Amino acid sequence: MKFTLVMTICSQMYATCMPPLEHNYLYESHFDCASIGYLRSFDTLNKLGSDRVNNERIIVNFICKPSLNS
Repeated sequence: MKFTLVMTICSQMYATCMPPLEHNYLYESHFDCASIGYLRSFDTLNKLGSDRVNNERIIVNFICKPSLNS
């Protein structure tokens, strides 16, 4: 079974989330997808910067959705 990474960026300060972003890449295992999910979450927080992340209390959520096409 293959998996698609779906990420959502949320602001705890404003109690809102951006629409989920589904990546177009299929990962060979849940482990691969979850590992990349954590790395991409970390990269996203770094790109947003500590001031914005702190001020808006931003978090990144992700799921690894099983692909129906695998």
